[in-house]
Amino acid sequence: MKRRAFVVSAAGALTAPSAVQAQAWPVSPIRLVHGYDAGSNPDTIARHLAGPLTDILGVQIAVEPKPGAAERLAATQIARMKPDGGVLYLMTGGQAVVSATDRTLSYDLLRDFDFIAIVTRFPFVFTVAPDSRFKTVQMYVEEARRRPGEITYGTSGIGSTLHMAMELLLSQVGAKMTHVPYRGGLQAPYNDLVGGRLDMQVITFSNAQPMLKTDKLRALAVTSRERHPGFPDVPTVAETLVPDYDVVSWLGFTSPAGLPPPLRDRLNDALRQAMARPDVKGRLEELGNDTRVSTPAEFRARVEQDMARWRPLAHVVNQS
Repeated sequence: MKRRAFVVSAAGALTAPSAVQAQAWPVSPIRLVHGYDAGSNPDTIARHLAGPLTDILGVQIAVEPKPGAAERLAATQIARMKPDGGVLYLMTGGQAVVSATDRTLSYDLLRDFDFIAIVTRFPFVFTVAPDSRFKTVQMYVEEARRRPGEITYGTSGIGSTLHMAMELLLSQVGAKMTHVPYRGGLQAPYNDLVGGRLDMQVITFSNAQPMLKTDKLRALAVTSRERHPGFPDVPTVAETLVPDYDVVSWLGFTSPAGLPPPLRDRLNDALRQAMARPDVKGRLEELGNDTRVSTPAEFRARVEQDMARWRPLAHVVNQS
């Protein structure tokens, strides 16, 4: 009898959901906030994941763009909120840049946020107009050396990872260019590129892909150490200019500090399930994302690593 009771009990333990999985989510809906405009890379990722997460967690996920000040606005607001599972923050690698270079922040990234999981990693691409005189990234840098400060490049904003990716390169090759920051959307920098008012743009692959595939933009180089599988003919900065150059950003789910560990673990598990779905994984990889999901500890370690990397370039942001 005792053996029979044990077998039944063990079988029940294997088939019944855990207490955390069975428990209803404490707040509904969950607000999934990011710091960029609608249609941006974070917004696209957030909306691709909102549906699957709603199914898995059994609670509605509402995506909320809060653009402004290179994520400072969104992060400032979220850092003050209750860690009750009612709000999540889809943080980008740019937040590590901001936190490493801006001493005026009202929040502390490592103290005021809990790190749940990195969900995507992605490089940037240096792009020019189809008829640009620059045929390679070497030509672009060489002209910048001959004409310090006269050659321009555009990004989504001062202190963004896109901005720092170029400034890191300039510090390594000994060139000086003029940064042109844009806020909101891709049309303005695109118009300036094709109109000859901007020499080059640093952009994410997910945003660049439609224009690269239709020849509205031309790629000079990708910032990751390895070539991008979607554009294997585009060389890397590492193979053409600086052998150890490697800039890959990320998107990750965080919450205000103090999220109960069972909720954190449940979210991490839900993200793994969502990212494993063939339709989700396939679409995000098509947009240029590496879709491996990290642990909370790996996420925090990556933030610390990035902050240490970008801190030496703080003077670039502070002088902009």
